[in-house]
Amino acid sequence: MRPLLFAALLLLAACGPQIGDLERGEEGRVVRVYAGDTLQLEDGTRVFLAEIDAPTGDAPYAAQAQGELEALALHREVLLAYGGERRWVGRPREGEQTPREAAIAHVFVKSEGGRWFWLQHELVARGAAYVRARANNHARARELLTIEQRARTSERGMWGQRAYRPLTVRNAAKAALDANVNCLRGDAPFHIVEGRIADARVFERRASLRMEGATDPPFSLVLFGDNFANWDGPELASLTGARIRARGMLGVYRDEPQLCLEHSSQLEVLAD
Repeated sequence: MRPLLFAALLLLAACGPQIGDLERGEEGRVVRVYAGDTLQLEDGTRVFLAEIDAPTGDAPYAAQAQGELEALALHREVLLAYGGERRWVGRPREGEQTPREAAIAHVFVKSEGGRWFWLQHELVARGAAYVRARANNHARARELLTIEQRARTSERGMWGQRAYRPLTVRNAAKAALDANVNCLRGDAPFHIVEGRIADARVFERRASLRMEGATDPPFSLVLFGDNFANWDGPELASLTGARIRARGMLGVYRDEPQLCLEHSSQLEVLAD
């Protein structure tokens, strides 16, 4: 190998992971993988992969998603990086006193050849995970959505299965009514929905985007509170007639099915 080329490769390796404007966090080695979007470091730190989710439990493609994460990260050195809320704290399990805790991070993995890669990018590109940004964690949602769209178009991984096709408005309304919970609850079902906005109504502190296809009762995308005040997406009042793809928690309020929006990355305006 030429000396200059060799020196350049050494310099590139020395630069480490390209985390951009994310905040550098802890380093460690992955010793365990839970499902397709959670891992554990050798010091016991549990890590939720920020801005994505993967099929879990008995869901279709759950085993394959976990297998992809194991192949990419298990027993490898990683660097955590943060672009939003850094920690999740849950209630202690029955019989335990200490609350459960996990880091919420972007993860950069060092491959066997010494190359660093962004784990979320690889999982989404393979169709092993989908984008799920939140109001307090959305630093790279736009980039991940572009990657997800390519995987979806190519029907890679989970996108080749019928179970992960976006719901129609009618089916989304049914799923919300079946769940019969408030869409702000943590156990509300998360789904991707595609359809057309029939009537976009914007009020002083909230917005309601009523969808075509489910008229009795109507199905709406809703936005309120801080999520409404901090909205930085398309002008909501201009969306009447727009074809959209929305992702979020489904629920019911005053007997009407709805999907709660937290952040503008959850709403994509599609071309006709």
